[in-house]
Amino acid sequence: MGSFKRPHAFDPLDLEIIDLVYEVAWEQVSARQPSHDTAENEERQASLRKRVFALAGDGGVDFDTLLNRVLASLLNLLSTSPTERDYV
Repeated sequence: MGSFKRPHAFDPLDLEIIDLVYEVAWEQVSARQPSHDTAENEERQASLRKRVFALAGDGGVDFDTLLNRVLASLLNLLSTSPTERDYV
């Protein structure tokens, strides 16, 4: 029988840190790859938000650690060719 994976709940401080990391990362993305297409930006922001939450993991959230993980994943993504990269 399959297992049920319970959704992870972040405490309010974790959510605040996640939001700050998202804001800093979005500034980096939009500075390196500016877009004036609102729909494209919304897709890129949604993708980035999912990435930040995925990298936040299950433990406590530390701003510096999470920001480093997110920026490292973005640098890897930005260094690939445009056909290989997702949004963000």
